[in-house]
Amino acid sequence: MSSKRRGGAGTPPKLTDEDKQQLNKELLPVMDNVQVYKDTFDLLVFVYRSMSALNREYRFTLGEEMKRTLQSLLTSIYEAKKHPEPRSPLLVEALHWVYEAKVLYRVMDELGLLKSSKCAFYIHYLATISKQLTAWYKYEARKEKDHQDKTVPAGGS
Repeated sequence: MSSKRRGGAGTPPKLTDEDKQQLNKELLPVMDNVQVYKDTFDLLVFVYRSMSALNREYRFTLGEEMKRTLQSLLTSIYEAKKHPEPRSPLLVEALHWVYEAKVLYRVMDELGLLKSSKCAFYIHYLATISKQLTAWYKYEARKEKDHQDKTVPAGGS
């Protein structure tokens, strides 16, 4: 009797590219037009692909920490987009994750773990993500302030 399993309930079906696209559309439709989410996702995929080149000591410390940080950033962006007002606290959290990713990048760069082409990619995406989140935060904070000003009765507090 063979211990190998074939087919059955435990084997997931093979997905075609069309099936994968459909699943992606169903899972994250709210994020289709959010460029900062797309940029963060691209950076996360890049990190997953490039961290395997690190030696074992750094792959399971700095590499894993960078992955977790970018996953948290991605989740924060998703929550900020999905969440009703106020969004600025969620965007502050996202900016915190950007800062942490920048620190981790700087450590990896100082240790000489990244090739110059990878450095350019990180710098570009981290700067772009930071600018987009900062602009979004300023927009949301201004909108929240305007809303508060309208709800305060005239002539008093």
